[in-house]
Amino acid sequence: MNERNFCPNCGAKIKADATFCPSCGTKLTKQEDQVKSLQASVPKPVPVKQQVQVRQRRAPMKKKNKIILISLLVLVVACGAFYAWGSNYYQRNNQVAQLTAYLKNPQQSLADYAMGDNSDVKVTAAALKPTQQYYAEHSNEADKIAVALKYSDNYNNVKLVESGRYLLIFPKYKLQFKTFAPHIETNHANSTIFVNGKKIGGVDGSGEDYYKKVTPLFPGKYHIAVKSIASGHKLAANKNVDIFSNQAINMDIKTVNFMIKSIPKAKVYINDEQVGVLNDNGTKTFNDYPVINDMKIYVETKVDGKMIRSETVNYDDLGFVDDDDSEDNVVKPSWKGLIEKKEAEQILEDNFNSPDEDNFIGGAENKSYQDLHTQSSNFADDDDILDTSMECSVVSIMPAPNNSSSVTYKITYTFEHEDFEHKQVLLYTGGLFHRVGDDDDDTQKIRSIGNGKVISDKKYNN
Repeated sequence: MNERNFCPNCGAKIKADATFCPSCGTKLTKQEDQVKSLQASVPKPVPVKQQVQVRQRRAPMKKKNKIILISLLVLVVACGAFYAWGSNYYQRNNQVAQLTAYLKNPQQSLADYAMGDNSDVKVTAAALKPTQQYYAEHSNEADKIAVALKYSDNYNNVKLVESGRYLLIFPKYKLQFKTFAPHIETNHANSTIFVNGKKIGGVDGSGEDYYKKVTPLFPGKYHIAVKSIASGHKLAANKNVDIFSNQAINMDIKTVNFMIKSIPKAKVYINDEQVGVLNDNGTKTFNDYPVINDMKIYVETKVDGKMIRSETVNYDDLGFVDDDDSEDNVVKPSWKGLIEKKEAEQILEDNFNSPDEDNFIGGAENKSYQDLHTQSSNFADDDDILDTSMECSVVSIMPAPNNSSSVTYKITYTFEHEDFEHKQVLLYTGGLFHRVGDDDDDTQKIRSIGNGKVISDKKYNN
């Protein structure tokens, strides 16, 4: 069958194998050629190659590099640990605690941890010793400094300053003290001034007003001495002074006669220096003794192997007249807790006659109370005794440790019988009284009546 197509130009029917259109003459192209032509005009797809990832193996780290890496890690960890330790050990509060511990300990050199506010001051262990001695005796003041410097940079005359670094990293702190240069005044022209045993030099001035300005000193406790010659006599005065300001220190030398009366064989101290020992009567006389303002007097004695000290007497409170030749100037240092003679006699008489547990340390459990109670009952139960009387006479009172008094006394008993009178005298030694109150309460109680020994035993016919 003849296939017919149509002319693409005029639409006339044409034979399948015609080359030209019989109607319009258009050159005809075969269908296969058109298809090939169209196929040729369409771009061919490019084949996509499948990409395959190939994992490459890394070369193993060399042993040397491993060692270096591990060393670096260890170093980093060590540095971190060191910094953490140093930050804690050298922290401000720890340094303040250490500084104030040195401040209270005169046996420890403070020179490496302190400085002055004046460049003229030499920072040495000896120069700072008076500061440490003061705070060793006033440790509560050092504790206040420690608390204050944890939160502030200064407290009174002390500052906390940063001075360098520990191990080039951590801040280093020191105590900076305000220094003082007071005048030392005296009333004699040819006087020589000594501070802590070191000669400072002579004095300037005129009339009765002479002085010496000392070089700047760290605050603290100092021993000031003045030596002079007046009318051919050697005079000297000394005292301990707490220097915390530039206020003048008066060291006028005066003379006075006086007697100290206290415990026999007690040691006498004036301004913390032993100047003598009391005799067997408990007295010592001082003639033409140089006195100064703020002169302090006390005595010490040993009781039961322990040294005890009297109350301190302030010379200025005695009212003695300077250059007085009177022998009526008597200094009687008192003893803390010491009972008066009349009070001791009254308490002993009352309790030997009728013991009261309220008058004894420990009350009814006190052995001396129990002994007296038994004795009193025995006297009452003795039918041969018609009446009993008793008298007490204190022989001596000595101070004892811990606000106590050691009392020696006599007890005289008189027993009335039907045909005779029996008189017996006992000497008691080692009796102890104890003051149980505070400074405003001087209540005394018996700790022990001591040991009694019969020294007289006589009978008289009625």
